[in-house]
Amino acid sequence: MRKRSIQRRLIKARIALSHTIQKILDINKNRKRLPFSRQPEQKLQHLDEELRVLNKMAEYQARLVRHYENTLSDTPGEARREPSLP
Repeated sequence: MRKRSIQRRLIKARIALSHTIQKILDINKNRKRLPFSRQPEQKLQHLDEELRVLNKMAEYQARLVRHYENTLSDTPGEARREPSLP
Protein backbone atom coordinates (compact mmCIF):
# COMPACT_ATOMS: atom_id res chain seq x y z
CA MET A 1 0.00 0.00 0.00
CA ARG A 2 1.05 3.53 -0.47
CA LYS A 3 2.20 5.55 2.49
CA ARG A 4 -0.48 8.23 2.12
CA SER A 5 -3.22 5.60 2.01
CA ILE A 6 -1.94 3.98 5.20
CA GLN A 7 -1.68 7.37 6.92
CA ARG A 8 -5.28 8.14 6.00
CA ARG A 9 -6.43 4.78 7.33
CA LEU A 10 -4.44 5.33 10.53
CA ILE A 11 -6.12 8.69 11.11
CA LYS A 12 -9.57 7.22 10.53
CA ALA A 13 -8.82 4.30 12.85
CA ARG A 14 -7.60 6.67 15.59
CA ILE A 15 -10.76 8.79 15.26
CA ALA A 16 -12.97 5.70 15.44
CA LEU A 17 -11.08 4.45 18.52
CA SER A 18 -11.46 7.84 20.18
CA HIS A 19 -15.23 7.83 19.58
CA THR A 20 -15.55 4.28 20.89
CA ILE A 21 -13.62 5.14 24.05
CA GLN A 22 -15.84 8.18 24.58
CA LYS A 23 -18.95 5.97 24.29
CA ILE A 24 -17.48 3.56 26.85
CA LEU A 25 -16.83 6.45 29.25
CA ASP A 26 -20.40 7.71 28.75
CA ILE A 27 -21.82 4.27 29.55
CA ASN A 28 -19.72 4.06 32.71
CA LYS A 29 -21.01 7.49 33.71
CA ASN A 30 -24.59 6.30 33.17
CA ARG A 31 -23.97 3.16 35.23
CA LYS A 32 -23.16 5.34 38.25
CA ARG A 33 -26.62 6.93 38.03
CA LEU A 34 -28.50 3.62 37.76
CA PRO A 35 -29.34 3.08 41.44
CA PHE A 36 -31.48 6.21 41.32
CA SER A 37 -33.54 5.19 38.29
CA ARG A 38 -36.53 2.91 37.83
CA GLN A 39 -35.86 -0.69 36.81
CA PRO A 40 -32.10 -0.52 37.37
CA GLU A 41 -31.58 -4.27 36.72
CA GLN A 42 -33.01 -4.11 33.21
CA LYS A 43 -31.06 -0.98 32.32
CA LEU A 44 -27.88 -2.42 33.83
CA GLN A 45 -28.23 -5.54 31.72
CA HIS A 46 -28.65 -3.43 28.58
CA LEU A 47 -25.65 -1.23 29.43
CA ASP A 48 -23.49 -4.29 30.20
CA GLU A 49 -24.28 -5.79 26.80
CA GLU A 50 -23.52 -2.51 25.05
CA LEU A 51 -20.30 -2.14 27.04
CA ARG A 52 -19.21 -5.66 26.10
CA VAL A 53 -19.67 -4.93 22.39
CA LEU A 54 -17.92 -1.56 22.62
CA ASN A 55 -14.96 -3.10 24.45
CA LYS A 56 -14.52 -5.65 21.66
CA MET A 57 -14.74 -2.89 19.06
CA ALA A 58 -12.16 -0.80 20.93
CA GLU A 59 -9.82 -3.77 21.19
CA TYR A 60 -10.06 -4.40 17.44
CA GLN A 61 -9.59 -0.72 16.62
CA ALA A 62 -6.53 -0.52 18.89
CA ARG A 63 -5.00 -3.52 17.11
CA LEU A 64 -5.72 -1.86 13.78
CA VAL A 65 -4.04 1.39 14.90
CA ARG A 66 -0.97 -0.55 16.08
CA HIS A 67 -0.87 -2.41 12.77
CA TYR A 68 -0.94 0.80 10.74
CA GLU A 69 1.65 2.44 12.99
CA ASN A 70 3.97 -0.56 12.61
CA THR A 71 3.42 -0.60 8.86
CA LEU A 72 4.37 3.08 8.61
CA SER A 73 7.42 2.69 10.81
CA ASP A 74 8.78 -0.30 8.86
CA THR A 75 11.44 0.38 6.32
CA PRO A 76 11.12 -1.45 3.00
CA GLY A 77 13.94 -3.84 3.90
CA GLU A 78 12.62 -5.12 7.21
CA ALA A 79 9.46 -7.02 8.01
CA ARG A 80 7.86 -6.90 11.44
CA ARG A 81 5.49 -9.59 12.66
CA GLU A 82 2.19 -8.26 14.04
CA PRO A 83 -0.60 -10.52 15.26
CA SER A 84 -2.91 -11.17 12.36
CA LEU A 85 -6.17 -9.25 12.16
CA PRO A 86 -9.35 -11.32 11.81
